[in-house]
Amino acid sequence: MATDYTRFKWHDTGYEEWIRELDETELSYTSLHRNWRGSGRSFFHMTGHLTLEVPVENDADLSTIEKRVDSALAKAWLALRYYHPTIASQTKLDPLTGKYIKAYPRNSIGWLEKTFFVLSTGHTGAEWANHDPPAPALPTLYALVVPPSEHKRVVRRDLVFRSPHDIIDGIGTLLLFDNYVRHTAEAFAQGDTYQPPSLDDPTVFQNLSPPFRVAAAIPPEPSEEVMHRLADLDLADAADKARNAEVATLPYKKGAFTPGIHRRVELKLSPEETARLTGACKDVGATVTHVFHAAIVLVLRNLQPIRDDPRPVEYVGYLLRNERGSCVPAFNGHEHAAAVYHSTSSEKLIVNMTVPGRNNDSPKETRQQEEKNEFLQIVQKMREFYLKVRDDPEHYRLAPLLWARRSIPPPLDEHAIPSVLAPSDSPSASISSMGRIDNIIRQKQGEIEVYNPWVTGEELRNGLGLFLGTFRGSLSPSAAYNDA
Repeated sequence: MATDYTRFKWHDTGYEEWIRELDETELSYTSLHRNWRGSGRSFFHMTGHLTLEVPVENDADLSTIEKRVDSALAKAWLALRYYHPTIASQTKLDPLTGKYIKAYPRNSIGWLEKTFFVLSTGHTGAEWANHDPPAPALPTLYALVVPPSEHKRVVRRDLVFRSPHDIIDGIGTLLLFDNYVRHTAEAFAQGDTYQPPSLDDPTVFQNLSPPFRVAAAIPPEPSEEVMHRLADLDLADAADKARNAEVATLPYKKGAFTPGIHRRVELKLSPEETARLTGACKDVGATVTHVFHAAIVLVLRNLQPIRDDPRPVEYVGYLLRNERGSCVPAFNGHEHAAAVYHSTSSEKLIVNMTVPGRNNDSPKETRQQEEKNEFLQIVQKMREFYLKVRDDPEHYRLAPLLWARRSIPPPLDEHAIPSVLAPSDSPSASISSMGRIDNIIRQKQGEIEVYNPWVTGEELRNGLGLFLGTFRGSLSPSAAYNDA
């Protein structure tokens, strides 16, 4: 491993382009994308969604306000490129070094026309995102024209943001949306007098985001403590394999080999329902995320085939951890939204359970009480594991090495189309919680009201990705899956 980070610093090639190498976090997502190109789809391609509403006075002309909104959206997208130029970069293979790099072009001519679209399809943003939207190589914003409901006189636009995952992650997408709404509100308020910063300004390159290793000031060489932790993880993995335990997997219909369309389904709870659920979770000393994850585990257990006798099974998973809190200023907040600053837990989350047998003749009431007790025990285990991952002060130093170990290397041929990998024999269900999104995206900026924020990564395997987020007091559990 190189002992300095020169390769991670953006530098001018002299050919109208700024470039730098990827770190392990970014490269892991590049690897997924490149290794699944044979499917014709982009693995974990990001989709972000946000609804914007601008109130229209009764005496104002609706079409005039619509034009002002769309003009503000376009100008704000240009401003966003100035403050977050990484959204105009893309990953490619450097033919000289044989390494994958991020490349940012000096020339901005035509970028707006390639990456910003106002669409009138008759769909809401969520509907359009569920109908196989494009997966462009450059981060792209689509503004869906959605008629308001009868009781509202507003101009509504549903934003659908699409980007490769090696450019931005989920929390970054939400941070980017908040910044974008701020620029849109300014452009709308100022009208024709608003002019976004010039993309020819030489200071724009100072805003390019570094990789996580640089943002978190992780030493180039791992410490002795980090190496000891890696060794301990190797021992734990070896012990897991030696046990040869049955893993609780998600049933799926075997047959389709090539991935289909990525879909998302959502259940939105009312603020009253959300408050009741949150209160019930607090009563057992847990968060909504702990409880939902525990429910996932029990549901998976209950989906396993029933045999005559009871048998042990395990739930196995990892947690995602937002690492912006591990980054140094100004990489720890909104200023560097267009970046991949997260990690996976170092240890596996393992929950031991028992699949009951057919011969269980216990009374129904007894079985229900046993399952209730088991559920609360799993909730407690979730709480302990989540807190352990959250409060690990040294994990971020370990994170890049974990990404490297858990990734399949990408092909070293820019035009290679690897064969599509077979569906997993043991697909599982995972959960990613965004928490209170109100802490990331403001509900109102200027004249613009904000609703329905969510984000997901395109699922091409046969697992199930579940998400949680609360905004304006309403909790939204959702699930992402592949149609195949």
